[in-house]
Amino acid sequence: MSQAYRSVPVEEEQSLTSRDDSASESEKWEWRTEKKSLSSRLQQISTSHWAWILQAVMLSASITFFAVGVCMRTSTKQADSIPMTWSPLNEAIKYEIKHFDLKPIPDGPFVGVGDAVDAKWDWATDGIPDTMVSREEMIKMNMDPNGALETTDPATGRRGFRVAIEVFHQLHCLNLLRQANHKSHYAPLGGDTSAEPEDLHGHLDHCIDALRQFVMCQSDTNVFPFRFPFNDGDPWPDYSSPRMCRNYDKIRDWAVEHGVARGVGEPDH
Repeated sequence: MSQAYRSVPVEEEQSLTSRDDSASESEKWEWRTEKKSLSSRLQQISTSHWAWILQAVMLSASITFFAVGVCMRTSTKQADSIPMTWSPLNEAIKYEIKHFDLKPIPDGPFVGVGDAVDAKWDWATDGIPDTMVSREEMIKMNMDPNGALETTDPATGRRGFRVAIEVFHQLHCLNLLRQANHKSHYAPLGGDTSAEPEDLHGHLDHCIDALRQFVMCQSDTNVFPFRFPFNDGDPWPDYSSPRMCRNYDKIRDWAVEHGVARGVGEPDH
């Protein structure tokens, strides 16, 4: 069967062409819109991607700075974090940076003999009373209260155990070594250096070993350099390096404030 053809009027042909052009323009517009939308979405995804990366970097930096800060604080406060045996004086401990004053030829206020020197040592070691702790505090310090010297505080009537503070015993020993070094001056004045030679030697040996144990227990790890020149041209140790120290005045003040006088009839020790 033959296909029939018919002529199309010019107006109808133009109308069809116009519709085709309109459809083509519409498709182009939709394609450009979709392309623009896709580009916008890709841009949003890219922006979001970089935002996540930036947040991750900032979070990582924050964690790093926090860790460094913790390490620095841990290092700075290391002395406070070291386990210590409990003592009623722990509340009095205050730390400070000090420089030792050790000259080649010592001439400090604690060196030598004389009234002024004796007064400094008396302030540091003598007239500082013992203190008192309870049974619970004795146990807290891993000390056996059984058989320990008990006392009654005359000021409060409170019963407890008499205890001495170690630093004052150590300074007493140093003072005895100083006096023994100048025995010709101190022996005629009485006191420990005037004891019989055997007793004095025993006392000195006790003090030397007590100080040895204390020094080895503390094991000071500070360092010092050597400087030129001394009077013979050789290098001399410079002990003035900064050191972290406990404030002695604070500890002494606490001891005086919390001192317990010896009761009537209480044995000497």
